[in-house]
Amino acid sequence: MDETKRKIGKACKKFDAGKMTRRSFLTKLMALGVTAAVANAVSLSPFGAATAWASISGPEERAWALAKEAAAKADKKTLTLLIPTGSIGNMTPYVDKWKNELGIQLEFIEEPDEVVHTKGMQEAVAKTGRYDVMMPTAMSYPDWIDSGVIYDLTDWTDKYQPDLFNKQWGVVFPASHHAQLYNGRVAGLLNDGDQITLLCRSDYLDDPEKKKAFADKYGYELSVPHTWKEYYNLAQFMHDPAKGFYGSLEYRSPYYVKWMFMQRLVSKGKLYFDADMNPTFNSEEGVAALEDMLAMNAYLHPDAFSFTWSSNYNAFGRGEGFMNIVWPSGFKYSMAPSTGPATTGKIAATVMPADFLKDGSKLYAGLFCWGYGYAVSKYSANPELAYAYSQWMTSPTISADAIPYLGGYSDPYRVNHMLEPTERLVQTYTKPYLKTLYDNMVNTVPDFCLPGGFEYQDALDKQVHACMTGEKKPKEALEAAAHSFERITKRIGKDKVRKSWLTLAKNLAEPIKKASGADKWPDA
Repeated sequence: MDETKRKIGKACKKFDAGKMTRRSFLTKLMALGVTAAVANAVSLSPFGAATAWASISGPEERAWALAKEAAAKADKKTLTLLIPTGSIGNMTPYVDKWKNELGIQLEFIEEPDEVVHTKGMQEAVAKTGRYDVMMPTAMSYPDWIDSGVIYDLTDWTDKYQPDLFNKQWGVVFPASHHAQLYNGRVAGLLNDGDQITLLCRSDYLDDPEKKKAFADKYGYELSVPHTWKEYYNLAQFMHDPAKGFYGSLEYRSPYYVKWMFMQRLVSKGKLYFDADMNPTFNSEEGVAALEDMLAMNAYLHPDAFSFTWSSNYNAFGRGEGFMNIVWPSGFKYSMAPSTGPATTGKIAATVMPADFLKDGSKLYAGLFCWGYGYAVSKYSANPELAYAYSQWMTSPTISADAIPYLGGYSDPYRVNHMLEPTERLVQTYTKPYLKTLYDNMVNTVPDFCLPGGFEYQDALDKQVHACMTGEKKPKEALEAAAHSFERITKRIGKDKVRKSWLTLAKNLAEPIKKASGADKWPDA
């Protein structure tokens, strides 16, 4: 092993000195056992191959060394993973390697994504040891840590250095903190960059007749929208229901509709609570956000009120609309000929639209919503092996190889995925979209990653949906949601939730902290 490392280091130095072509360098590294994804990333690094190799390969190597050690002494030769249905495609390519090289069989137990959190809470009571690794959304970490069902991973991350916060290879801030930490401690390792971005049909944007007609009607050039007003104008202009083509496929369905509201709310400079845990969405900004959504309903796909993520992706890929607000997997599906027959090569993506603050300035704020990660069960027979798997799969190198597989949820989340992508990442997402993901992620606000997070989001979702269906007026719906929030906070304990909320707010992007007033909040 040491001799192989020496040869790789020598090749890197030779390549940096210009004494080896890129093709020869890639061939040499792969002959020495380096994966194509790693070799490609190292060869393209602006920091030099030698520096890149030492940095990018470290988390993978340290995790594999731990895995070999833990596997050798493990009595149980199976590692069992609780995962959400539909995510397995990013994990199956590595099953044979774990079996053949470590003697460890990977067993996957799939459950619907809305059930995974409940399964974890049930395990906190039953303590069966059925799972070794569990793959929840970041919202599960507070309740799972507090219930004692998963490990605090901080000691392991300190020892084995997964490089979560490395500026070159780490998880992009602020998702690095919001989607992995609970009260400043590492609860899980992110494996899925779930932020929402906006997709448009580029063939419609490039149409000369549409360009002229749009400019004549609205007085500015046809392009991707930069503000929510421009988004509305585009939906109105492109809407053609007689031809089965709609302005946008934005969600109005239960479980999804809350995120459409939350996105607009944070774009207006409002968070979910103030510094003392009082709900802040029952405000003029919240009402305006719901009114914006109600106005958009006229230009939405008729299935917007029943869409799931898969039916939404399929409808857009079939060519049934001009715009869509989706997770990065939606772009991946739209660009693949098998799932995006009408949209392959015809997508223009952008960061989420800005809104105007009271002082007239614009605020770009995205939403990091959902986002899966690996957690280690407290009742696992092989917790170190479970941690090693989690670090290995989320390492800068292996994750870059795993993400492009179509049959899984995982999307880019590390800096190198977006700014120093492998060839396969570029083929799957394109360089412009990867840069869009980075530009959007640096300004994202987290989900309800708090104790009781699922209760908060469900309460909000119910009321936003009631407003969209006409059951309640905007102010009435938001007041009802605020009352539910107050009850949840009181039951869980205000001090407990407030500590977690202030910790989240501390790690927001500076423009969002300033716009919301969180820059003046006290420390947790």
